[in-house]
Amino acid sequence: MSPDRGVARVLACFMGMLVLAATLPASGSTGKQDAYWAGFAFTGDASTRAEAVPHTNAALGANGVNQLNARLVEALQQQAPAHIAIVSGTGVAQLDGSTSATVLAAAIDRELVSVESIGGRYKVLVELAMQALFFDFRERQVIAAYPITLQHIDLIDQRPTPAQLEAIVYELIHGSGAAHLPQALAHALADVRLPNAATRRLQVGAVTLTDTARQKLPTAASEPLLRATLAHELSKTIAGNTGIGVLPPASGEAIGKTMAARFSDGRVFQLSIPEPDYVVELQVDDWRRGVINETAAMRQELFGAFFSIRVTEPHSGTVYFHQPLRKGATKVVPATQTDVDAWSASYDTLLAGFDSFAKAASAQPGHRDWLGEQKPGGRPLQQQTKALQELIQSCR
Repeated sequence: MSPDRGVARVLACFMGMLVLAATLPASGSTGKQDAYWAGFAFTGDASTRAEAVPHTNAALGANGVNQLNARLVEALQQQAPAHIAIVSGTGVAQLDGSTSATVLAAAIDRELVSVESIGGRYKVLVELAMQALFFDFRERQVIAAYPITLQHIDLIDQRPTPAQLEAIVYELIHGSGAAHLPQALAHALADVRLPNAATRRLQVGAVTLTDTARQKLPTAASEPLLRATLAHELSKTIAGNTGIGVLPPASGEAIGKTMAARFSDGRVFQLSIPEPDYVVELQVDDWRRGVINETAAMRQELFGAFFSIRVTEPHSGTVYFHQPLRKGATKVVPATQTDVDAWSASYDTLLAGFDSFAKAASAQPGHRDWLGEQKPGGRPLQQQTKALQELIQSCR
């Protein structure tokens, strides 16, 4: 990943939540938990929206949010969540105590558009980081977030025009494929169970890089965005593999303990983010690259990502997990290929390491094979992994 051009940054608040008058049924006697649909939302101050997410803003246009909300509602009707009833058409939540005050928004957190010249061609990366965000309208508090990443990668002969980039973003948001927002949102919510008041909450906290890892970034200016991106991706991987909702990340230029919410009817108030019961901290230690096999026709390269994860209980200071971890991935490069996007391969290897960690935390089949590859590993790693698995169970 090359977060060096077209980068739009998330700051600290909601704006533009639009409520769609649609026809989704209430839960009735199904036993599902009601969540009021608040529609698509931009994060960031209203005055900087065009600067913060310019391609998304342009792709939606004047009436695009209404069209998008219709697409999102349609997708949630076709693939309804198993445990949540999405309610719309009656306002954002009644505050007289007669209904649930749980509200759902599809909120965009970050936009990245990067065009990189590689061997006379252009690599186009478009990435939208979003959340299915649930919050309590009455208590003004975030309940849980289920991060979503929409991504488009292509290698083309000509530098893309602004119109072409806008079309890519439009397709990511409005398209009907599995990698597009309507289906991605429905998939993310398919088996979600919202936490109750007694459920313990988990949050990704500080994300740091060692000096060694920092020296291998494409540019020094990319580090702040990278930290925010890694916090989002680690949160997404944990939520996706464990099935638990997480609190919005608190690392980098994060939203902190509150976020301002601006609704379409003009109401503005602060949403608080509850204190986490457990915090996951990430340190990127190093990226390494080497050739493990080479012939006249190709060479096989090994990319390694080295990182450390620490899971603590802030109030007591108890450390449940603190281990150095690693992940390796191979890439076959034809002899005729002179340019290799080493940074993307290194970044993807780190994300694969997150996935392996989350699978181990949720005791998924095959996780012991990855644990066996860790160094120093051994009994301390096995014991801490078991403690981590028990911690994850307490968050369900």
